[in-house]
Amino acid sequence: MVGEAGNVDELVTVADAHKPDVVVLEAQTQHLDDLTHVDAAMVVVVGDAEAAAEWIRFTQANVRGLVHADDPEEELVEAVRRASDDSDYVSAGLSGELLRLVRATLPRPLRAVRTHTPLTSREAEVLQLVRRGMANKEIARRLGLSEKTIKFHVSNVLAKAHMASRAQLIASGASI
Repeated sequence: MVGEAGNVDELVTVADAHKPDVVVLEAQTQHLDDLTHVDAAMVVVVGDAEAAAEWIRFTQANVRGLVHADDPEEELVEAVRRASDDSDYVSAGLSGELLRLVRATLPRPLRAVRTHTPLTSREAEVLQLVRRGMANKEIARRLGLSEKTIKFHVSNVLAKAHMASRAQLIASGASI
């Protein structure tokens, strides 16, 4: 270890002074633009799965590794080794979350849902979020509604689409 910093400004200064091969830092996506001044591979320690939505932004910086804060110490050591070899690394604790995030953000081919009754705008919105693989609880949080209300909308979409389950709805690639 050649240096330690308490914030991004200090990190830039320390990195300029010591020219480290690898920098390990806690996830703080609001400062990613400032990190472009750091000429080192970076390993980011992600505090929780909530930070998953920001992982894509980390890949746009010089981040070579992602490690969950609860992962064993060996995961961080491996991430640092790989980053110093100019390789990428995602810890076991984050790989499943990262796959889920990628699946949720990739566009899928859309096919129309055949209904006899048109979907309301809210049902259409819920359908889009269901197709992204979001759970009712996540949809409720995003839309500012109760989970019970989301269940009601999902049930209406299923009935109007003549489908038996949300899995069938997702697998069909259905949209409006």
